[in-house]
Amino acid sequence: MDARMWHRQATAAPAVPPDALPTERFDALSADEQDGYWTQLSQQLPALVVPSVLTARAERRLDALVGVNARRPPGAKSVIGIDAPFAVGKSTFVKAWAQQTYRDRVEPGAPEVLPTWSPAPEMTADWVPQVYITLRAASKIKDINASILAFLGYPSEGLVRVTTTRVVKVLATHGVRLLIVDDVHMLTTTHADGRAVLDYLKFLNTELGELGGTLVLVGAHLEGGPLYQDPQVAGRLDKITLAPYEITTVDGRADWQQFLRGLEDLLLPYFDTVPAGTFSRQLAGHVWRRTQGYVGDTLRLLVQALLAGFDDAQDEMTRDLLGGVPLSARAASAEADLMAVAATTSNRRSRRTTPEPAGAN
Repeated sequence: MDARMWHRQATAAPAVPPDALPTERFDALSADEQDGYWTQLSQQLPALVVPSVLTARAERRLDALVGVNARRPPGAKSVIGIDAPFAVGKSTFVKAWAQQTYRDRVEPGAPEVLPTWSPAPEMTADWVPQVYITLRAASKIKDINASILAFLGYPSEGLVRVTTTRVVKVLATHGVRLLIVDDVHMLTTTHADGRAVLDYLKFLNTELGELGGTLVLVGAHLEGGPLYQDPQVAGRLDKITLAPYEITTVDGRADWQQFLRGLEDLLLPYFDTVPAGTFSRQLAGHVWRRTQGYVGDTLRLLVQALLAGFDDAQDEMTRDLLGGVPLSARAASAEADLMAVAATTSNRRSRRTTPEPAGAN
């Protein structure tokens, strides 16, 4: 990933699915036209960006935290930590949020041409308000410097003190106001290099804060880990935790049904024989059991089941259609566990004693 690729991704026009055709109009099409419509649906519906109640809340909090940092005086600012279990989509979430804020600030222009600005009188430079890097296993300071410099198009060779000076300079030169460091769970602090990297992230936060910028750290299972336990980080850390939808509470079930209603609004115009409420009311529990509330698996399940029913000319959504969709290994394993638990004998039944026959001693 570099600044030009980031600019290209952020400013690219999103894929637009075809206009929804009522069943009667689809049936009136020629075979070739039907095949073309079917191909568009099967290619574009799985790639839709779906509305999510939980991510919308996280986005509003991110916007607020970054806005507060921008208004604070120069110096070390709050660090934003985004934590989530694996497969929830934390990287997808933070990239989508960041690229939306990028679009809000930067004119699209040519896909390969970065915008420019004047960081000083009679000086022009590429304007790169956001930098996104990913930590590798056992990353050292030189690796972080190399990733930042490569993103901004600079050579990364040299001693650590040289590349560190270069990083500080180019952050200012290119107007960087958001530095996203992904996969920080790869950071191991049990050795000297790991501790040094953690200290270096704190240094970067201070330098970025001098520019009015924000450091965002993204990782899996950070709670209770070395990053969140560091007293200097914890003292400046604003945590945002992402999670799959849960249905063990009233609020959780309401959020889940609202999310499914949003998917119905998005998908059911293409499958007009399936009534609203099919997923959000009738099959909400079954859909959750198959996906455990993970957004990516849920979109995949609903789209593939709807397409299968459409292809077979089935007018209703059934559990068999939902059951025929293969999901991720994570979802399949978790569903099997849920079904195994449901099949076990209840404590009440297992503890019930069989009465002795009449006349027994």
